[in-house]
Amino acid sequence: MEIYVEYALAENFLLDAMLLWLALKTARQKIIWGRISLAAALGAVFAVVFPLMRLGNVLAYLLKFAVGLLLCLISVKGKGAGRYAITALIFFGYSFALGGALLALYSAFSLDYKAGEGGYLVERAPVGTVLGGSFLFCVVSVSLVKRLYKKRAMRRFLYSCKVVLGDRSVTAEGFLDSGNRATAHGIPVCFLSPDLAFDLLGERSMTEEMTIVTVNGEKQIKIFLADSLEIYCGNRPNIIRKVYFAPSGHIRAREYKIILNAEVTEHIPVQ
Repeated sequence: MEIYVEYALAENFLLDAMLLWLALKTARQKIIWGRISLAAALGAVFAVVFPLMRLGNVLAYLLKFAVGLLLCLISVKGKGAGRYAITALIFFGYSFALGGALLALYSAFSLDYKAGEGGYLVERAPVGTVLGGSFLFCVVSVSLVKRLYKKRAMRRFLYSCKVVLGDRSVTAEGFLDSGNRATAHGIPVCFLSPDLAFDLLGERSMTEEMTIVTVNGEKQIKIFLADSLEIYCGNRPNIIRKVYFAPSGHIRAREYKIILNAEVTEHIPVQ
């Protein structure tokens, strides 16, 4: 299969630009397209020239590694050596991951790479297959990174909690929701999953009600008064006496089983 230099340059330029953009985005570095374009252009030229070089395996890998570091150095602006090192590490991680993903794609469609004399590729996957697979890799990676940062941000507001009612108690993760300011008789109202409510109440019945405002209008919900709510920061409990709780089916499938009232922030430090 004949390979045109301009196609190889364009393909490698797009791949390097995508990997650099992913690395910068993941490391939360400032994205400057001029720098990315310059680095990607250098990487594309190197990718085309590299097969013409006759190097041993060790020298070849060292050269590839050095060029990768240079591409990251061009793309990153400021932020110090630490942030640069993290960006470079992420760039190489994405590069290896993409390579593995493309090899799996080639195997699935019976597409083989065969190296000819001097390192030329005499048979290769179609450009559309490479770019299409790379685009899918990019979409999946961005989605995973967003979920990772979202989960990391949420962890800052998760606390180990213990709710006590009579001789019963339950422990679970509680999410500090700044939007929850519901109160009943001047007492904060927190929400918990139905299974925790069942374990706490036992044979007791919820006899009190309150009105809350939702996107669908006003709604009457059942509530009960717990003896105490313990919120742990490290090993030290912050005990709040007399807190209302209401069962909520909306938190069944979440990482936490309790939604804490915003007013409890006066009892605990934000992590």
